[in-house]
Amino acid sequence: MGYPASAILGGDAFSDVFRALYDLRCYWNLTDPDYCVSVMKAAYDGGCRAFDFSFPAVQNLFQRLQDSVGEPIVGYANPTYLQGTMLNGKHLQYCRNRIISTYVQREGFMPDSIRKKVRDDLRTNTCMVFGFDPEAEPLSDVEIASIYLDEDVYQKRLDDIGAGKYVLIGGTDADWLYTLGRGDIIVRMTQIVRRRGQIPLLLCHYASTVIPAADEQGLDVDGYFAPINKSWAWFDQESAKKAILKANKPVTAFMAFACGSLTKSMRESAEYLRDEANVKGILYGTTKAANARSTAMMLNEVF
Repeated sequence: MGYPASAILGGDAFSDVFRALYDLRCYWNLTDPDYCVSVMKAAYDGGCRAFDFSFPAVQNLFQRLQDSVGEPIVGYANPTYLQGTMLNGKHLQYCRNRIISTYVQREGFMPDSIRKKVRDDLRTNTCMVFGFDPEAEPLSDVEIASIYLDEDVYQKRLDDIGAGKYVLIGGTDADWLYTLGRGDIIVRMTQIVRRRGQIPLLLCHYASTVIPAADEQGLDVDGYFAPINKSWAWFDQESAKKAILKANKPVTAFMAFACGSLTKSMRESAEYLRDEANVKGILYGTTKAANARSTAMMLNEVF
C-alpha cells in the first residue's frame, strides 16, 4: 500500500498520554485493549488500511489487528512526543514558554501579524497549543544554536514503535525548529529514518509557515501532515490552505472535522479539502466503532 492513504485511523485515543483529550464518556472503555481493537477493526471493515500509533501499547493493538486480518495493513509510527530534541539538557517540549516567548517578543522569527495573533488571541483562546508565560525569557541566539537532537533518545523512540512503514517526523518540534531557523535538525531526523529503511513524512501544526520552509529546504520526505478543515487552521485557514496548495509534496489533513458543526457534514468537509485544498487523505480519530467504520467508508469514497 502506497502513500498517501485515503483514510488513516489515529491511535491517540487509545494511548495513556492522550486518551483524556477525547470523549470522557468513553474513557474507561478506551483503557480496555479489546475495546480499542474493536474500534480499529471497525475502521478496517470500513476500508481503512492505515493506522497511526505513538506508543508501544498502541502499536501492540495495531499488531493484534494485523494478526487477525488476511491482508497487509500499514503502520504510521508517530514518535513526535519527547523524541529527543533538546535544549540545555531538557526536551524541547518542556521549554515551550521560552520558545513561544521568543517568536512573540523577538522580531524576525514570525511575521508581525502572527506574533500579534499569538500574543493577543491564541495565547488565551487556544492555550493548550499557544499558551505561554509572557514573563518567560526569550531564547538567545546562542541558546537557539545549541538546540540538538539526542540521537540515542530518538533511536529509542523509533525502536519502541518500529512496526511503522512510515514515520511521522517533527510534530510540535517541527513547528518550533523551523520557526527558530533550526530546520537542520529535521533534516537529520529524515536521514535517520531513511537509514532505518522507513519512509519519513513531516507532521506540523504551523502549516502556513512550516510547509513553505520545508519545501524551500527540499526536505527529503514523501509527504506532509497538517491540521486544516473547511473553516479553520493555524495560524489561519487562508494562509494554511495557500501553503498546502503550493506544497511540493502530497498533504494529508488532520483535525479535519474538529470544529463542531463539521461533524454533521463530514462528507462535505472532506470534499472541500479534496477540491479546494488539494488534500490527498485524512487522519481521523474516534472512540466508537460505528464512527470508525462509517468515516473510513466515506473517506475511501471521497478520495
